[in-house]
Amino acid sequence: MEGNSSGDDAVLVKVRKPYTITKQRERWSEEEHNRFLEALKLYGRAWQRVEEHIGTKTAVQIRSHAQKFFTKVSCVL
Repeated sequence: MEGNSSGDDAVLVKVRKPYTITKQRERWSEEEHNRFLEALKLYGRAWQRVEEHIGTKTAVQIRSHAQKFFTKVSCVL
């Protein structure tokens, strides 16, 4: 019988990569926001279609904008 049992109780922990900002955040122009609102009416939450409609933002940026927008709208109601 071997005395080295340290490997038996080892727990694997998934380590996250550190968050790094790859480029500076850009504000949404009034025109981009208006296209966002149009696209929401036309396509709902089909983010790829919304992305194509806006043309200047990625689906990730749009989802983030939508999350903040929906939070702001729900606070007003």
